[in-house]
Amino acid sequence: MKTHPRIERELELLDTEEGDAAFFARLGLAGEAIFELFSSLYGDHPDFQDQLARLLATLRDAYRARPERLKALDRERERSEPWYLKPGLAAYMLYLDRFAGDLRGFERKIPYLEELGVKLVHLMPFWRCPAGNSDGGYAISDYLLVDPRLGAEAELVETADKLHRRGMYLAADLVLNHSADDHPWALAAKAGDRRHREYYYVFPDRTMPDRFEAAMPEVFPETAPGNFTWVPELESWVMTVFHPFQWDLNWSNPELFLEMLGVLAGMANMGIDLIRLDAVPYLWKRPGTSCQNLDEAHTIVRLLKACALVVAPGVAFLAEAIVQPSEIVRYLDTAEADECQLAYHASLMALLWEALATRKASLLSLSLGEETRLASGTAWLSYVRCHDDIGLGYDDRRIERVGYEPRLHRRFLLDYYSGRFPGSPASGRLFMENPNTGDARISGSCASLAGLETALASGDEAAVELALRRIELLYGLACSIVGIPMLFAGDEIGLRNDYSWESVSELAEDNRWMHRPIMDWKAAGRRKKPGSLEARLFGRIARYLALRTAIPAFAQDAPFEILPSPGENLFLCLRRPTRAEGRATAQGRANAGAGNSADAEPTEGERPWVLVAANFAPEPRRLGAAALPFALSGSRELLSDRPLVDGDPALEAYGLLWIELSAPGSP
Repeated sequence: MKTHPRIERELELLDTEEGDAAFFARLGLAGEAIFELFSSLYGDHPDFQDQLARLLATLRDAYRARPERLKALDRERERSEPWYLKPGLAAYMLYLDRFAGDLRGFERKIPYLEELGVKLVHLMPFWRCPAGNSDGGYAISDYLLVDPRLGAEAELVETADKLHRRGMYLAADLVLNHSADDHPWALAAKAGDRRHREYYYVFPDRTMPDRFEAAMPEVFPETAPGNFTWVPELESWVMTVFHPFQWDLNWSNPELFLEMLGVLAGMANMGIDLIRLDAVPYLWKRPGTSCQNLDEAHTIVRLLKACALVVAPGVAFLAEAIVQPSEIVRYLDTAEADECQLAYHASLMALLWEALATRKASLLSLSLGEETRLASGTAWLSYVRCHDDIGLGYDDRRIERVGYEPRLHRRFLLDYYSGRFPGSPASGRLFMENPNTGDARISGSCASLAGLETALASGDEAAVELALRRIELLYGLACSIVGIPMLFAGDEIGLRNDYSWESVSELAEDNRWMHRPIMDWKAAGRRKKPGSLEARLFGRIARYLALRTAIPAFAQDAPFEILPSPGENLFLCLRRPTRAEGRATAQGRANAGAGNSADAEPTEGERPWVLVAANFAPEPRRLGAAALPFALSGSRELLSDRPLVDGDPALEAYGLLWIELSAPGSP
């Protein structure tokens, strides 16, 4: 074993037991990185060597506490293709209480998810949180205690085991940026404990808060303006970027890092496969900056990743970084540094809704065409809707290049999806509207934003048909453009906005609850009733998920190329299979290398390429095959499972085609 001398010195002091061999072997590989990363963050701390010793002891103890069944799973995953790149992986987000009541109720609904074709289930925050408004569970009162209203830790472990036995995976949140103000650390700080006071950003007067505020944006300007809250018990100002009851954690304190490392290990040892790093861009704070995407935030993620590879190498990281695409990709693994294997493709979500409103694919095509491609072995989570609002974080220069004025274009989108624009079928609402700037985001379920709620209310069958086609188009593209498709609970049966939140006092200030509907199991039962809208949507999305499993060109990390569109309503994406030898995991990247996924090329004559063609117009459009750099003759349309008879096929209103090219090397 060769590692840093100071690591070796500490290892000599660690006691060993039979069965520690794998731990020390992994630590031998990762020790250098762990030391360098930890020292870059905390090397100037007076207790650095003691903290380093505690870090190694934390890792050793976590490894020993890891159940043998999970160690066996780690060994299996180390020998095989990364589980998150397995063909056809699809994800599903849900709130336990709104979906099935609790963990036991969820277990009874696993067959429903299997019927749909889901393999990865993200249970939204289920840890103990304050009563009343807890920001949807993201105010954490205890990081490793399941909320008793939802179950217990033993039930969570059983749920993970049941999913694993079915070949499924469990995702859960690690809320890194903040804790609830009733967390034991916060309560200790309020009681005068100086050690725990230093877990947070606490200032006795406005001098430092004002320095921070000068450059920090507001996350919730309407309901939680500013980034600091006066806490009487502390007689001080506490940094609270999200809500007054969520205190930002001070990651510049190595004591805090070690606490959170223990939390990470604890979650992994409960059987969680994918750990979603919540609000990861906010981890490091420095006056005079936006306190987002600072280099130290990346260092923290790399250090957590290196530690996880020692204790639980079968666990993967998902970056929740809702920032510009150029910043998001920095949180993913590259040839130079290992961070997260997966990230949300938030810009794809926003671009799909923009194209649906404008009925033009220009901005979608331009933005994805110029998007930085991910390294092999990493992937996007591609989604139409999630638990959060839809932001309008488009690149102004690209908006201008497709002929729009950025400010007016954003105003149009806000008006369109809030139903204010004449003729708009959408039934959404504005979220966090700032009257001073005109900025806002959009709330609403997929079905309601796509016009299904309005159409059903009007009784207009033609409008209902168009709304269903919009939903099918959005999910068809999420399943075929790039990455792992992810559904939010209820979208597969067209659930509309749930307005019951308005009568619940602790939810009434947050209209995002309108698109977090309580699962309607009576409606879900109609998925088996021919002719029902539930049967149509469930069947179509299930077909998307089933088909993509057998399409190598739709692999999670397969390259994609945006083709010039022959018409402003049309979107064309060419998918190419990834060569298996082009993939690289975090463990093997140093030996295998990691190129840009866009550089991968398929083997001639094998693994057909697939052309994804979409029409964002409410009327049929011809594909315009004459403008393509390859012929479509002899090709097959996969969704209908029929050969293309017409050399220039038509796309129906909001139509979608998956065309398997007969000569994959020809493009």
